Amino acid sequence: MRGGRLTGVRTVFRDAADRGERFMKTHHWLYVLSVLVAVAGVAGGEGQTKERRRISAKVTYVATGAFYFDVGRTKGVAANDTVTVVRRLVPVGTGIVTAVSSGSSVAKIISESGAIAPGDSVLEVKDVLIEAPEAAFGAAGVAAKNAALLQDNRVSGRVGIQYAASGVFGTALDFSQPALITQLSVTRLFGTTSTLTMYARSYRDMSAGYDRYGTGSRNKVRMFELSLTNDDPRSSFGYGLGRITSRYVGGLGVFDGGQIYLRAGNFTAGLLGGTQPDYTTSAVSTDEAKFAGFLNYGWGGDVFKTSDITFAYGQQRYQGKIDRKFGYFQGTLRFGSDLYFFTSTEMDFAHRDNGAEVDKPTVTNSFVNLSWSPDSWVSLNVGYDAVRALYLLESMKMFPDTLLDKTLKEGYRTYVSFRLPFRFTLSGNANFRLASATTPSARTLGSTVRVSDILDSQVNFGAQYQDIRGLYTTGNDLTLDMDRWIAQSFSVSFRLDRYRYIITGQDQQLLTTTGTVSLNFSVFRSFYSTLNFDQVWDTVRNNQRLYVEVGMHF
Repeated sequence: MRGGRLTGVRTVFRDAADRGERFMKTHHWLYVLSVLVAVAGVAGGEGQTKERRRISAKVTYVATGAFYFDVGRTKGVAANDTVTVVRRLVPVGTGIVTAVSSGSSVAKIISESGAIAPGDSVLEVKDVLIEAPEAAFGAAGVAAKNAALLQDNRVSGRVGIQYAASGVFGTALDFSQPALITQLSVTRLFGTTSTLTMYARSYRDMSAGYDRYGTGSRNKVRMFELSLTNDDPRSSFGYGLGRITSRYVGGLGVFDGGQIYLRAGNFTAGLLGGTQPDYTTSAVSTDEAKFAGFLNYGWGGDVFKTSDITFAYGQQRYQGKIDRKFGYFQGTLRFGSDLYFFTSTEMDFAHRDNGAEVDKPTVTNSFVNLSWSPDSWVSLNVGYDAVRALYLLESMKMFPDTLLDKTLKEGYRTYVSFRLPFRFTLSGNANFRLASATTPSARTLGSTVRVSDILDSQVNFGAQYQDIRGLYTTGNDLTLDMDRWIAQSFSVSFRLDRYRYIITGQDQQLLTTTGTVSLNFSVFRSFYSTLNFDQVWDTVRNNQRLYVEVGMHF
């Protein structure tokens, strides 16, 4: 789970290959829960209404580090707005709007607890000025939508065919993989408040290294979620069965089993347990078991709580013996609509030191994030991470992965954005990684300027520069991008990225330039297609990357 906090440059083809692993990283669901609260209020003059409004949209396209959705300025979306991406009432990510046209918007991803995908819902709660006739129409539309949501056995989801490839086209590819992805949700199952959910991906690995994980077959099926849940916040009882992740104890990760919890007023208490599935193959495994108990207290809001805290105690067992025992704390605080605070901490009560078990409490993971938007033209996001790698007691596995050593890794990050006249947005970001006993310090400084809907042409343009002093490379990165929506159903974008760097310990300067073309097309908001092509010019080796998806939302 702690690996979900590591950031890096995501490529489209790797997103297709690793969608399952990213889906399992669900620490940050609380980060965006409060946007599900829609508080209506009317204040305005003749012909206009100022309304506390819930803006809903759909993700139409996902790019590297950003996503597009099908609502824009005419519905009240503005640059610097913070939006939430939700799938089946469970938040999977947040973004800051960087460009807005009349009927569409693009947002930079600032956090993900799962892989954001086309068809996911985008939600925002804000005060907007609307014309009275549109307000009346909107109220009728909301009423109709609420009536539809109350129907029994309401089926929704997504089916898509994907193809991802990387290498030198015309020769044997390094990576080649067609796939079928299926997401299915049945709410109000048989008239109850239960929900049946399935999320799976089947694929054929056509590359020469198809058996690199020891599975021995080119054809694989990954089942990321198959669950029956009842999580009605108005009910005094809730449960989950199947392959699930607890939103109360995110640090436990995905497991095959069940959870049950009771609510009394603002308190929620529960127990959960099951086995750890194989992360590589998604197969059921009985070697590793997980158990936890938790107590949650929430306040603010009528149904969904805008602030809450959770305390939990968990154990992992390997072949019946304790592999890990830890405490988990998670907290969310929202102060009005301008200030939001999230934190989580894990404390292990035992660890291995030079092969021996030591019963000593150790803080193994801390995460803090603060978002503040004092006015519509400025927003600020700051955060802190501290991660200590951990050898598990019985399995002797390194947690979370071999990229971390036994020393504490600490990092600070900040992001600030200013909304300027003429639809300009200026932003800056900084990331600082403190030195440890074995590694030096590292930092990244960057700035971005964007202009949206240039002269009402639906064209957006951006430029970004970053100065990077990393652990393994030192250099600078320059990115230019441009995109345009046509008739709110077709979009095209171009991106050029140039990274000039030196590998630590070497003198040769290297250059990697990547040109990207992305196309996105949707019909009736149900059928969609996406194509991304990268041409990489590199000092060592040139190559291409391709990602295609055709599918349907239902």
